[in-house]
Amino acid sequence: MPRLRAAGLALGVAVVLYIPAVAVWAAIDGASASSQHRTTTAATAATAATDGKGSHASRHRDTTIRGTRQVLHVAVPGTRTTRDVIVYRPDVPDSASLPVLYVLHGSPGAAGDPFAAGLPQIVDRLVAAGYPPFVLAAPDGNGTKHPDTEWANAVDGTDQFETFVTKDVIDAVEGANRRDRSRRAIAGFSMGAYGAVNLAMRHPDLYGQVVALAGYFHVDDPSGVFGHELAAIDANTPELHLANARRERLLVVDGDQGNDRVVKGESKLFVQQLVAAHVPVSYELIPGGHSWSFVASAFPDVARFLDADWSTLRPAPPEPPMFTRHQATGRWQGKESGATVDVALVAATDPRVQRLEAVRTLLGAGPVSYVVVTIDDAATASAAYSLSKVSFVDRAGRTVDANPVPAVLDEWLTASARPRDRADGGNAPNRRDGPSPQAAAAVRAAERGIATSTSVAPGHSTTAVLVTTSAVHGVELVFVGDSYGDETLTRVG
Repeated sequence: MPRLRAAGLALGVAVVLYIPAVAVWAAIDGASASSQHRTTTAATAATAATDGKGSHASRHRDTTIRGTRQVLHVAVPGTRTTRDVIVYRPDVPDSASLPVLYVLHGSPGAAGDPFAAGLPQIVDRLVAAGYPPFVLAAPDGNGTKHPDTEWANAVDGTDQFETFVTKDVIDAVEGANRRDRSRRAIAGFSMGAYGAVNLAMRHPDLYGQVVALAGYFHVDDPSGVFGHELAAIDANTPELHLANARRERLLVVDGDQGNDRVVKGESKLFVQQLVAAHVPVSYELIPGGHSWSFVASAFPDVARFLDADWSTLRPAPPEPPMFTRHQATGRWQGKESGATVDVALVAATDPRVQRLEAVRTLLGAGPVSYVVVTIDDAATASAAYSLSKVSFVDRAGRTVDANPVPAVLDEWLTASARPRDRADGGNAPNRRDGPSPQAAAAVRAAERGIATSTSVAPGHSTTAVLVTTSAVHGVELVFVGDSYGDETLTRVG
């Protein structure tokens, strides 16, 4: 679907979280690396770029860079094509100790967007001010069959962009000087922020630090990358796998003028979900709209974060009182792909969800909302109907998804097993307590008797229970399907 667009404004940074410079990305050593790929001159022209699920980047005035701009042509698995990976290498010898930041663009967008926004020049200025240098690598994430790839592997075997980023691009950029996770970070803007967080959670062994700039954190799939398959959607929904972020240093940045529906309120909501799951996270709200100009204004803080230690992190500010009093209830109806869909937000005291609420309380999970969905498929339908997604837009413009019960229970159980009273804070690999037998038994009991299937054959109906990962307050809009462009429902109760 076409993405909403909004003009990007302010370039000045209003920092609400000061991040000091601590050189944890180490000094540079080793010999310079050779490359078999085509390399351009160091001076490059910055051109206007289209941002991700937003508008345009402004032209950067200073086009001179001190290092080298390199264009690599890397094959994309599942296709017969290559995609550009544009790399800025600072004017120092390459080595396994020289950090690399991978930057993912949004949709629509291209590998050149970070360069058009002037990010290499910002790196140069920071290095001149005494910060350690690092490599900047920007892959192109445009698919052949799925234009909006979500930086994921398409379930139909084409456009394998998760593999492209996490294997092929790393191999091409780092070559013989393979970095460990402490020297590798991933960042992204808009759809790229979703991609960066999702890939880091799915590959915690690869990335030590993650930066999300004006992103969203549940699936928005207008190109059908996940093929309406619930297992694929659940596996690529970051808010269902928050505990996987515990090994990462995570920074979330948002602009105060970002009103596009796909991202509005998403950053703050995600940070609150992380805090509720006991995942340390750093958060900033700065002036700016949904554009690469906003990214450029935030980038000095991003670089400082990458060079900082855990002691600077603080939780997100609390929700305003209007969003902490009462959870919403109500009922909505409509049609999607010919099926009639009835969606009800029910209270935690509803008999259909009381067992789930008891488990949530037992495991110490944060507040959620419970959703009962009834689906009637027309007898004339040619195939079974499967509802992949129910989403609620609240009065703040934030979007909260309802998710399958098994996925939410698994996240609750994983979060309940967080390490406690460890000198290392539980962040060392392979040093985690497992869930208690009582907690595991409670989850298994809760799953029994709960209808979870949202698939229905022609001429039949079904009722299922879904669970949001955050409580829903004050519903303005309900829609169903894979993306923000799908069918909206009408309130009936």
